This record gives sequence, structure tokens and C-alpha cells, in this order.
Amino acid sequence: MTLHSRSYHRISARLSTAAVAATTSVLLAATGMTGVAGAEENSGVNNSNPAYDTVDGSMRGASDLGSGETIGAIGSVNLQEDDFYTSLPRFIDGKPGQVLKSQPSNFALGIPKIDWTNTEATRIAYVSTNSQGKTVPVTGTVFTSSAPWKGKGPRPLLTIAPGTQGAGDACSPGITTPYGLDYEGAPIAAALARGWNVALTDLMGLGTKPQHTYMNREDQGHATLDMARATLNLKNKNIPANSPVATWGYSQGGGASASALELQPTYAPDLNLVTGYAGGVPADLAVTAEGVDGMVLAGAMGYTINGMLYAYPELRPELDKQLNDKGREVLNQTKDECIVQSLLRQSFRDSRELTKDGRSLSEILKSEPIASAVRKQEIGHLKPKVPVYIGHGTHDDVIPVRQARHLARTWCSKGVPVYYQEQRIPSVAPLVNHMVPMLSHLTPAMEWLEKVINGADYPTTPCGEIPADNAPDGNADFITPGSVEGAGQTSSDGVPGSLESKAYGSSAGPVTKR
Repeated sequence: MTLHSRSYHRISARLSTAAVAATTSVLLAATGMTGVAGAEENSGVNNSNPAYDTVDGSMRGASDLGSGETIGAIGSVNLQEDDFYTSLPRFIDGKPGQVLKSQPSNFALGIPKIDWTNTEATRIAYVSTNSQGKTVPVTGTVFTSSAPWKGKGPRPLLTIAPGTQGAGDACSPGITTPYGLDYEGAPIAAALARGWNVALTDLMGLGTKPQHTYMNREDQGHATLDMARATLNLKNKNIPANSPVATWGYSQGGGASASALELQPTYAPDLNLVTGYAGGVPADLAVTAEGVDGMVLAGAMGYTINGMLYAYPELRPELDKQLNDKGREVLNQTKDECIVQSLLRQSFRDSRELTKDGRSLSEILKSEPIASAVRKQEIGHLKPKVPVYIGHGTHDDVIPVRQARHLARTWCSKGVPVYYQEQRIPSVAPLVNHMVPMLSHLTPAMEWLEKVINGADYPTTPCGEIPADNAPDGNADFITPGSVEGAGQTSSDGVPGSLESKAYGSSAGPVTKR
């Protein structure tokens, strides 16, 4: 089936929006938001919305239902249909970006195994380098667009790092995307509709033998960069060898994209990287741990610690001394859980119940020798050489916004052209305030990236106008793209919204691409 390019763009945009909205609804339903009355104490998020607290309490009350047969049913689903993943060894010789093997795949958006976009999808295994300097196999999927590219130069390649999928092999985006089960379908569809090609990495350990090294800065950054290299090495006639490359990611994927952007000058200087988007970035794991502890995404603490133990096995004796039997049980559970399982089983878990001395896991992460490993994951110490769009939500209840503000100011102070966009979505419900900006940043970020790719003028944000870590978040004059207040506004160049603000000044004028 072939669609007229304009119709394809229009339909794709609608379905991309629907895909993220549906994902948010599914995640909320999975956690058991059933309207049970009686909110518990405020989650710690800076919000004053009674409805948020009511939903928070309802979800906490229902989270205990996530056990038994429900978990067993989810855990028994096996989407692997062949040995494409299981035949890969833990380590492999090769050059980063080298293609090991490939096979046809499918891009399903909403309907399993049905591709209405006329997209050529190819599953690949490729070589990357882990944080220990060893070459390892990683998997991903390449999507070639059937829509015309109307910009300047060769068709771009958008390399997407996925947001949190979980830690089990069945969570791999390469496995779930053909079934229409992955929320990365939204940016994939949006980019394909613009005539971009897309490369979606599974990141290290999702689908393959090693433990997924969740939020490992180097592993994620390298896997993202090498996914772009491998895509170009496919020698596909529809993927120009000189394609301008942009990275993309939100949440965990935002951390991977940000890491790739700052690692590229030394790790992949051969790659024609021109720009990138990093949204909802967990730039500081210590801060993120505080944000998720006792909240709906508490299971991510298990992903993080299991990933750290795999990358740094020397930490295991220290953690064994700190964890009680329940703590070890939770680590064992989360090793193979996907996100929906963790939402059902781990939501609102208080990590103080998992340690022998009653300290929280975030406190333990601050003690040596664990603290040194955590500091290695901090993003912002290096400098990207390309313009970057950084986006976040002011009321994000999973990844505190101060991380994005700090990263944006740090990179800006190093001379990086940064366009910082903070969306003040009203507090709605646990996790929703983290998920909604993923959708509302979508079009503004892609339009901004396309300006950079085309060599057109693009706006940036002066360093002094990026909010401080503790800047107030309730000023009604601070309106950004995607916010409810600014949804109907358009800047002079057609990008939805603007950074015009009485609180923080206005965004810089257009900057000409070097």
C-alpha cells in the first residue's frame, strides 16, 4: 500500500500522537488506577493539584494487586520467534559498527504485524564497545522511509535510543516493535513521515545474553553511535553513506542520546553527526534514584543496580552486605522484568524496606565504593560538538527537572548551542507528568532538528536564560512548546510555542548553522 506523501505525513502525525497517548493510558491502567478514594501523603513532586494526590493514592492502593497469576501471565509471553538474539555470544571480535547479521523485520503501529507505512524494516546485530572496553554484540532495527525527503542534501538518519523498556530480553524494542507494542513507534512514524530514515537501537543486553546495563552512560552512548555506524554499513541503496545523523531519545533514551552526543567527538569522530535531541534526561543517577524511590517507577532502581553489578561485579560484596532478603528478592525479580511487570509488582516500593539498616538505596548509592561507579554515569562532563535540543517537563515526577536545567547550563557554558525547552504541563497523575512531554516535544524537536540539518537558521537559548536548578516552576508567564498554556501559540518561523518569558527573558534570535 502506497500513500500520497502529504496524506502519509498527516495520518502518521495523528497516529504518532495516538500511540503515545495510548501508551500513557496503558501504563496507568497497568498500575491499577481504578478510582479508589483516599490519597496518601504527597509524592514529593512540587505540585498542588488535589487530583494528582487522589490518583497517586488510588494507584498506591491498587499496586498490591500486581502479583500472582497476572505477573505470571505477562512473564510467560515469549515474543522471540527464532534464534536471531539467542545465538549471539556475550563477547565478539569486530570493529564498532560492523554488521554481524541481518534479517527482514516489520514496523507495526497499533496493529500487530501490519505495516501501513510501506516501510522497509531490517533487524540487525552489530558490534559495539562496553564500558569495560570489550567488543560486544548489540541489536537494533533499521527503518527506511517511503516518503520523499524535501530538505537539502541527502536523506537524514535519525538514530533513536529507546526509553525504559525494562531489563528482560523480551522487552527488546526489536522484538516488540513488529507487534505494535513499543512506544518508540511515535518518533519512528513521525520521522519516517518527514522522509527521514530511522535506526532504533535495542541498547546493550536487551534481547542478548548479557544483563541489560540500564543507564550505563558509556554502554548506552556507544550502542547509539554504533547503531548509526552499522546502519550506514548496511550499504542499503536507500540509505546514503553521507547521511547527516541526528540522535534522539527520551527518558532512558534521553540519557543515551545525551551520552552519545558528548562521546561522539572521541568515540565516533568518523560519524557525520550534526545534531541531537535529548528529552527527560536522567543526567545524574543519584538525583534520579531519589526521584523514583517510593514512586510508580520504583522498579527502575532494580534495573539500575542489576546493570551496575553486571558492569562492575566488584561492587557485589558491598551490596550484598547492605541488602536484606527482600532486597535480594527484588533484585532477582527486576533482572528479567519488562516495564509493565515492574509497574504491577514494584510500584511505590520504598527502598528502605530492602536494606538491613533501613537506609534508602539512594543513600547507599552515595557511599563508596558504589558512589564512584554512580559518578561515572553523570552526563555533562564532556562537550558535544553539535547543536542540541534539550527538553523536559517542569512537573516531571520521575526524573526531576533540575537535572535537565543543570545539563543545559553546563553544556551551554562550554559553548554548545543549546535550545532548552521546558514544558509546564499541569500535574495530572503519577507517571503521566513524565510521559506527556515525550509527546508534546515530538513535533517542535523534529522541526528544530530539521532546521539544523538543512543548514537553516535555528533558535538557541542564552545560557543566562536557562532556569536555575531551583528556579520557581509556577510562574504563569513561562510558556514553552507543548505546554497547555502555549499549545495555540506559534513563533514567527512556525515552530509551535516559543521561549518568550517575562520570568526568564526571551529566546535568542536565530543562529546560523556553522
